[in-house]
Amino acid sequence: MRKYWLFRTNLKNLEYYHKYQDLETFKKNCHDFYLLQGLWYIEKNLFDEVIVWRLQPKIPQEDIIFNIDGRKFIQRWCNSFRDLYGLNPPQVSLFRGGFQEYGTITNEKPKQFGNSLYLGSGKRIFPKYNGKYKTILLEDEKDFHNSYKCKSFYKTANKNIFHPIKNTKKIFDLCWPVNFSQITQKGQEFFIKSVQQNSYLRKLKIVHCGNQSEVGEKLCKKYGVKNIKFMGWLNRPQLNEILNQSRCGIVTSNKQDGCPRTITEILMSGIPLLIRDQTRLLDYYKHGCGVTIFNDKNMSGRVQEVIEDIDKFNEEVNNAIIDKLQLSTICTKNFDGIWT
Repeated sequence: MRKYWLFRTNLKNLEYYHKYQDLETFKKNCHDFYLLQGLWYIEKNLFDEVIVWRLQPKIPQEDIIFNIDGRKFIQRWCNSFRDLYGLNPPQVSLFRGGFQEYGTITNEKPKQFGNSLYLGSGKRIFPKYNGKYKTILLEDEKDFHNSYKCKSFYKTANKNIFHPIKNTKKIFDLCWPVNFSQITQKGQEFFIKSVQQNSYLRKLKIVHCGNQSEVGEKLCKKYGVKNIKFMGWLNRPQLNEILNQSRCGIVTSNKQDGCPRTITEILMSGIPLLIRDQTRLLDYYKHGCGVTIFNDKNMSGRVQEVIEDIDKFNEEVNNAIIDKLQLSTICTKNFDGIWT
């Protein structure tokens, strides 16, 4: 039996998608690419069984199983990841996040997890906690290191959630989707300070979507910035609506951040992306129309270029970008790299 294990997090809380008990609802509403990729592997008959392992919350959870032509996509809970010792090992395991629990189990029982793939985040781009992995997955070529066996990892957004909405009126010039709970990684103060210092940026209609908007409002007050509208936290269909109401989207993350999920969400929603040169992103996404890279000195000029040339981002260009980011295309690229 061809088996694939996904270790998504060390958190014990339930995610919103755990309430989806049928396959079609899950596919329509789940934003999490790592789960969608595992499901795609099952649907394309690349594995016979995919298990997403989670730690058991206070109220014990039963398996959630989607059966597809005799192959199974399973969301399963355990009291400890050590509970997996002794089970028949999978051919491939993907560890996302670089948590200490992953380091412990891969160090104690490295053979239990088959071809083990590590995809870290933030300050854990490379393994910590003495974890033993066969391949390190990275989302920016600049991070590749001779000390590790490294491969590129690609991702996209759920097209059922993020997509162009025709005939949507443009209300905002710039959409800035970012959570203020990650204040050291996302470049929030850099962006607000940059708006304060530039007359062009101060004239734009900017909309922020994300949590802890009160932190952003406080920074705006500090720097005297009055042209950012704070929407607060939105669910992802609501975020897609705001993106469609915007001429372009911007990502301001610094080197401490992983590759932000909002990159592909912006592009899949059908608007151009402005992205800071410090932000992690594979060259695959940078080639072609739709992505404009700025640095800390030329941001205002690059924003102005994109907005003034917005007509170049037509339906044909948009369709080409979305086609490049299709789930099947991205999952195929990842699958081709997990065996060697």
